[in-house]
Amino acid sequence: MRRQRGQTLVEFALMAPLMFLLIFGMIYGGVMFVDYMNLNNDARALARRIAVANANDRATLLAEYPEVDGKSIQRFYNIKMKASYGYAANDTAKTTPIDAIVTVTFDRDNKDLPWIVYKIGFPPEHFAIQYSMKLEKSTG
Repeated sequence: MRRQRGQTLVEFALMAPLMFLLIFGMIYGGVMFVDYMNLNNDARALARRIAVANANDRATLLAEYPEVDGKSIQRFYNIKMKASYGYAANDTAKTTPIDAIVTVTFDRDNKDLPWIVYKIGFPPEHFAIQYSMKLEKSTG
C-alpha cells in the first residue's frame, strides 16, 4: 500500500511537463494565429482603400506605406508593410497602374525561442502576405 502513494507522484512528475507543454503551446499558437489574422485583414483593408481612392488619396496612402517597420508579433517577427502599384505586363514604361498591391512580410531574426522550434520549423523564419486589387476608375 505504501508503494502506491509514491506511484502517483512519479506519474504526475512524468506527465506534468507534457501537459504544460501542450497547454502553453495551444496558447502560443492561438495568440500567433490571431495576430496573423489581424495583419492579414489590415493588408486587405489597405489594398481596398488604395483601390477605391481617388488619385490624390492614392498618392497619400502609398507615401504612408513605403515600408513601415515597428509592429511585432510576440517579439518574434519584424513586420514590414509595403504598398505599391502593379502594372500590365506590356506596360514597360509603367505609365498606367492597374492594381493596388499590399505586401506584408514577416522575418524572424532572433533566436530567443526554444531549440525545438527551430527543429520543427514553426513558426517559419520568413513568409509574406500579398493582396492585389484592381484599381477603380479615379475621378480626381
